[in-house]
Amino acid sequence: MTTTEFEKYLKSIGGLENGFYTDRPVIVSRHFCNVRDGWLQLIHDCIAELLEANWNKHILQIKEKFGGLRFYIGSGSEEIFNIIIKYEELSWTTCEVCGEQGILRNDCGWQGNKWYKTLCDTHYQDLIIERRQDI
Repeated sequence: MTTTEFEKYLKSIGGLENGFYTDRPVIVSRHFCNVRDGWLQLIHDCIAELLEANWNKHILQIKEKFGGLRFYIGSGSEEIFNIIIKYEELSWTTCEVCGEQGILRNDCGWQGNKWYKTLCDTHYQDLIIERRQDI
């Protein structure tokens, strides 16, 4: 899913409500999601399923942490939180760059730092080559 497609979707549902700042305009920008493009489809699908479960569209944060998707809301039913857990778990097997099948990897840092990323083999190899060039 492209940024344009994702933002078109957000606009089509009337945007998301900022859970921290209710006086701000609705969120219709992809840049609210602090993730790479490979997870936009997961986020789209998560939002769609949450809306079917009568979610109020209040979002606090969407980001990557320790190689996985994090989707933070204020409150919701058990059903809503189970949907979020489902998509967070799917992120551990979805490349955050391209959206293809990925693996959670714990050796993506450099200079002794341990970073976690979920990457397909191609993007993992690209990262390894990039790290070698930084040395």
